[in-house]
Amino acid sequence: MFPLPVWFHYLLGWCVERLMTVPLVSTAQVRMLAEGLAEPAPPCDLAPPELAPATPFGDEQIRRGLPAPGPFGLRALRCCSVVSKGGSL
Repeated sequence: MFPLPVWFHYLLGWCVERLMTVPLVSTAQVRMLAEGLAEPAPPCDLAPPELAPATPFGDEQIRRGLPAPGPFGLRALRCCSVVSKGGSL
């Protein structure tokens, strides 16, 4: 494999955001990686109790908001996806 320029990734993100219901890559992801946000920030102090989150937020809650795992196929394209009467997939 060989690295491609950032402009190529921006173009790829722009195209797949318009063609796919769940894009392979988004322009926001490309922007974060181009700005160097791939490395985690150093640890910091905990927030005061009055600012700490009160609602638990775990892996299961995140997974419920994601689409079902599986390979990309024709249904991933907007022109081939089935849209319900409510307007969402």
